[in-house]
Amino acid sequence: MLHTLHIRNLALLEHAEIRLAEGLTVISGETGGGKSLLLTALAVLRGEKIPGTLVRHGAEELQVDGEFRLGKGGRSAAVVALVAERCGGSVDDDLLLVTRIVDRSGRSRVRIGGKPATLTALREVGEFLLEIHGQGDARALMRPAIQTETLDAFGGTAALRGEFASALAAARAVRARLAELTAGEQQRRQRLDFLRFQHQTLTELRLGEGEFAALEQEHQLLCNLDGLRQQLDEALGALQDGEHSAADALAQGRRAAEQAAGIDRRLEAAAEQLAQAEELLADACRQLQSGQARLDLDPNRLAAVQERLDEIGEALRRFGPTEADLRATAQRIAAELAAAEAPDADPERLTQELRTATEAVAALGRKLVRARSKAAGPFAAAIRRELQDLGMLHTELRVAMAEQFAVERLLDDATEHGPVPVDLEVRINPGEPFHSLRDTASGGELARIVLAIKKTLADQDRTPLLVLDEIDAEIGGRLGLQVGKKLHEVAKHHQVVIVTHLAPVAAFAQHHFLVNKEVAGGAGAERTRSRVRQLQGGEVEKELAAMAMGDGGDAAALQQARRLVQKARELGDG
Repeated sequence: MLHTLHIRNLALLEHAEIRLAEGLTVISGETGGGKSLLLTALAVLRGEKIPGTLVRHGAEELQVDGEFRLGKGGRSAAVVALVAERCGGSVDDDLLLVTRIVDRSGRSRVRIGGKPATLTALREVGEFLLEIHGQGDARALMRPAIQTETLDAFGGTAALRGEFASALAAARAVRARLAELTAGEQQRRQRLDFLRFQHQTLTELRLGEGEFAALEQEHQLLCNLDGLRQQLDEALGALQDGEHSAADALAQGRRAAEQAAGIDRRLEAAAEQLAQAEELLADACRQLQSGQARLDLDPNRLAAVQERLDEIGEALRRFGPTEADLRATAQRIAAELAAAEAPDADPERLTQELRTATEAVAALGRKLVRARSKAAGPFAAAIRRELQDLGMLHTELRVAMAEQFAVERLLDDATEHGPVPVDLEVRINPGEPFHSLRDTASGGELARIVLAIKKTLADQDRTPLLVLDEIDAEIGGRLGLQVGKKLHEVAKHHQVVIVTHLAPVAAFAQHHFLVNKEVAGGAGAERTRSRVRQLQGGEVEKELAAMAMGDGGDAAALQQARRLVQKARELGDG
């Protein structure tokens, strides 16, 4: 359940802190006073899309904090697991703190269990914590998809519907792949032959890492072999092998310097430097000699190197221009070839796979239709009982749904909601035929049907918090007590928050909050704010009187309000 709601800079709500409790909570107030902003705050916590225009004028961002007290059971355990998995947050002492901040551009920042989280994570957690139902639910119930989901929620077949949708999507994907292959079979075979040729060419090339650069260097050496040999001979002759070589002169100089250092120790550094130079010269000569040894090459090597360079150069022109480009192209061709030769690229295999996939969809479809047919009777009977309590004594509801379907047209006719459509039909008056709900019910009748469905599903579900936004708007005061009693019954299993304008409904409240506007500030600096406060004792009766008769101070209106409260207590206890 929601324990505390803290709101800051949400439109007219500059600041509000509301402490909620179990049972039925009613929110009332004058039209335009801001009572629906409390439900907007709950929508913020559920992760719904919130425009930046809701940030209060003069503020940079709005913030809503909700403190949820988790109980025991699978739903609370799922919340704890989600919080840990999605954002690494924790739930301490069964209290979960959820915070969302929205700036003027509509960007959100979220914290769940004390840790930063994504808006997606907030939506996932929010689905377990609360549900929000507004006046639009009556219109939504006209849609076949919503009617199907409602029946599945009652019958516990939502998971089976998900399996059917997944199988249907998979079968359609196979069919699309088969159609693609069949339409371009000739082009596919030509492409496959070309890929195999390219792959073979690159495989047979066997290009080593850095091989091309090494071959270019070797080719340059082989092409300049005679000149290089002459330069090496000349260098070694001058440095080491000649009659007046640098090595002999350096050795003579080093010996003389060592003798001089024996007389003047300040020359020892010069002698050491000459010794080092002698060692460096010897090392350089050894490297030049190694270069000479490498010149003893196979005379046919130049032709072999030139042939390999031509082979690699041709591949680089086709698949390069660089060696890295060639390797990337080789990987791409290998991957495309593997995909083209995969089993799912074979039309015959795909045809058989499509048969198997279609039969799997059909089997799940039959199972889903049987399960829905089994749930349809009890669902209609439960709704009828609730409608009788709401003054629709003779109204009957039934589920219209075909129990057979053509497998050959299944992939074309089915939707993600099932193989055949579900249509809720009603008969408002005895002796009249059944008609589709979308063609029959008035606004007030639809509102009562929605409430009956919510009550029926509430018995199946255990969502901690149900939020209802004026779903009684088209019912009228005459049936308000029946509606209030129904909400009171729902509140035995859920924390229920409702915005209402009907005094008979509000009379059942266990907690009543009033929202009104006030203007503060001096001339030229006035600001409008919405104020939220919980009503106590006689304030409740005054508000009920104002809701019923427009005058909360009239003695007759107050007396009527007291009678409403008494009647609500009698019905609630009954």
